[in-house]
Amino acid sequence: MIISDQTVNIRDAALWRRLAAIVYDSIVIIAIWIIVGFIVLSAFGIDQAQIVENDRVVMDPYYRLTLFSSMLLSAYLFFAWFWTHSGQTLGMQAWKIRVQNPDGSAISYKQSLIRCVIAPFSFLLLGMGYFYMFFNPEKLTLHDRLSNSIVVFESWDKKTQ
Repeated sequence: MIISDQTVNIRDAALWRRLAAIVYDSIVIIAIWIIVGFIVLSAFGIDQAQIVENDRVVMDPYYRLTLFSSMLLSAYLFFAWFWTHSGQTLGMQAWKIRVQNPDGSAISYKQSLIRCVIAPFSFLLLGMGYFYMFFNPEKLTLHDRLSNSIVVFESWDKKTQ
């Protein structure tokens, strides 16, 4: 693919690049969750979190459910917006990787939802969903395969003529 005076070489994204992007994006997600937590706490009022004996914090179940749901929704919206528009979150931009359809087009919100639901399980099951990429010729993780998307590494080289 030629863009002005540069050539973009596309190949499969290495696992270490994917994990580095996850670390980077996790920092952004934590910052978003701090803001979400502040908004939800402000809406419910500080009196919903009470200290009881033995320094144990007890929260109202509706507050806890609202906070948890808001955190999940904000994380999904972060990933879905970036993936459907540019194919790259901030961490993915830093590590030069991009999620896309096999034909190079942007993934859909449905594919984003599948990736967001499956990827944590891929990681939590001792990383087996990620290590799956070493055992298939397409180098896809479990959530890549189930969402019918791919993650590629883009290296920018000067065009030689």
